[in-house]
Amino acid sequence: MDRFSFIEKGMGNFISKLRKEPLQLEGLYAAIRRLPLDHAALPVLETACASRKAGFGGEQQLDKVFENYLFPMKYRVLHDVSLASSTPFQIDSLFVTPTYAVVFEVKNISGELKIINNPPQLIRVLNNGEVKGFNSLITQVENNCTLLQDWFHSRNISLPIYGAIVLAYSKQRIELFDTKTPFLFPNAVPNFIRNLPIAPQLLDEATFSTLTNDLVKSHREYIPPPICLTYPEIKDKILTGVACPSCNFLGMQKYMKGWRCTQCSRTSPDAHKQAIRDWFLLYGGKMSNKDCCAFLHIRRQSATRILQGMDLRLEGANRNRTYSMFI
Repeated sequence: MDRFSFIEKGMGNFISKLRKEPLQLEGLYAAIRRLPLDHAALPVLETACASRKAGFGGEQQLDKVFENYLFPMKYRVLHDVSLASSTPFQIDSLFVTPTYAVVFEVKNISGELKIINNPPQLIRVLNNGEVKGFNSLITQVENNCTLLQDWFHSRNISLPIYGAIVLAYSKQRIELFDTKTPFLFPNAVPNFIRNLPIAPQLLDEATFSTLTNDLVKSHREYIPPPICLTYPEIKDKILTGVACPSCNFLGMQKYMKGWRCTQCSRTSPDAHKQAIRDWFLLYGGKMSNKDCCAFLHIRRQSATRILQGMDLRLEGANRNRTYSMFI
């Protein structure tokens, strides 16, 4: 499968990189599925999962704008792009043209928000009165603009870069000081782009094409810390086994052609793939044949066939051989 998906949008306009569900969210799902129902960490994991899911849902609100709106200029849109300049950085959505680029940072934060300048900070007040401070949204978008500018300069590209913060839903309440950084709701993004200063085209078609291709190729998917590193109290309580794709029962049995569920009797030829993915998201690092046997409840010979039949990075030989999922 290709690392990225591409969607053509009209005459030469593209969404060059789609947004995918965050690996952190997938890892939290795996942990919740594989913990005993009475484990004390479950409420904490479910809260973290709901928060990350809300953030992802907020980002998708901006995605819908770019999916349904065509702009008159030549442009590309890249969602959730991770690049490296003097340090790695991640941009929620990048809108780039031969004349300028726009860095959009999307936020979906509950409660009443207050942006202060000295020191730069976001203050959130929930309905129950709880007050919590966060890093400044303005500083975040400014830093990303600077890092993107450095990334451009390293490739002899000179483009003005604008930054904007998108609040995912209009129900979000926010109090701002006098800042030059625009705060927008998704439906205001098209007008914001259309009202940017008109300037001569700085990149010819070939250079612009090279730039956008380079942006896609330079993206490196962010690999979050394994869930059991973030929540070490769950490491020894994770339930092992292969989950049934039909009824979610944990404990399918291996047979010659695949896996059979002892709960609903349905079969699957490749149910092990999700189980192995769960292992990497939960524990991280490199999987050995022994790890695979213990997690999938299979014999060594079956584990060898399964691991060698998957698209994994292989290191070492014989008993020292290990496998990595994320290359």
